[in-house]
Amino acid sequence: MSGGPALRLPARAKLNLYLRVCGRRADGYHLLETLFHALELHDDLVVARAGDGVELAVTADTPGLAVAPGPDNLVCRALQAFAERIPGAGFRAQLHKRIPHGGGLGGGSSDAAAALRLANALCGEPLPPAELAAMAARLGADCAFFLRGGTQWGRGVGDELTSTHLAARHFVLVCPSFGCDTAAVYKTHAAMWRGMEHADTVEGIPAVDEPEAVLHHGFRNDLWAAATRVQPALAPLRQRVEALAGCAAAMTGSGSTLFVPFSVAAAAIRCARDLAPLAEDGVRLLVTRSGPSVVDVPTPD
Repeated sequence: MSGGPALRLPARAKLNLYLRVCGRRADGYHLLETLFHALELHDDLVVARAGDGVELAVTADTPGLAVAPGPDNLVCRALQAFAERIPGAGFRAQLHKRIPHGGGLGGGSSDAAAALRLANALCGEPLPPAELAAMAARLGADCAFFLRGGTQWGRGVGDELTSTHLAARHFVLVCPSFGCDTAAVYKTHAAMWRGMEHADTVEGIPAVDEPEAVLHHGFRNDLWAAATRVQPALAPLRQRVEALAGCAAAMTGSGSTLFVPFSVAAAAIRCARDLAPLAEDGVRLLVTRSGPSVVDVPTPD
């Protein structure tokens, strides 16, 4: 990028290692208890001050990872929201995509959170963390998590966060050629569980303080059944992954990405080799590991 000073941040992907649907608010939003876990896999975002408005250019590792750079892009929406809060702030941004979209990895929300942090840094930190978090939550329920990174229990709609610790792991991500529409998955889940109790918050639901104890019983995701109705190809894909890998796979978020966890890198690499036949069906395999416990501080580009 040419012109004034620019700042760069990695916008990391996430997994939901545990996802329990606890109820629904009167407005229809689902109440969750979920374990967010940041990954090394990341997009790159560079932002600089500009005279007026918001401009975004997008590149990608492969054409299939590219996203539209228009006003509906979450980076544009985040920078525009910041500019409306801080008069006279304009930005130009360059986004490089590595995170598959539509797969439950949170790439768009992570990009938006990075955009807010970079805009705030470029403007001299005018907004305190609480206000940035509120702005992030209006962009998407996952955005607030990406302001923190690491491992967080998320409650409410996913924006009530509590930091926790989890031993680092390595993951094979299985990214099919299709995504799962988030709204469709939640709507399907609601139809399947019409008797689900309405509530305004998750208060009163026991908090699980030990992530390792929870994961010892499996990587729970209450949206799995709904996701397989929205995308019936998910169920046979998971069966094939588990047959080839010889171990259990789980789904992140509302899908469609599946993941297989390992304690050591060598085992993850072997698993990716075992899953190589899936590439014939357009499945993308990625090997990554747990991300850092804090979000990186921007540095001059």
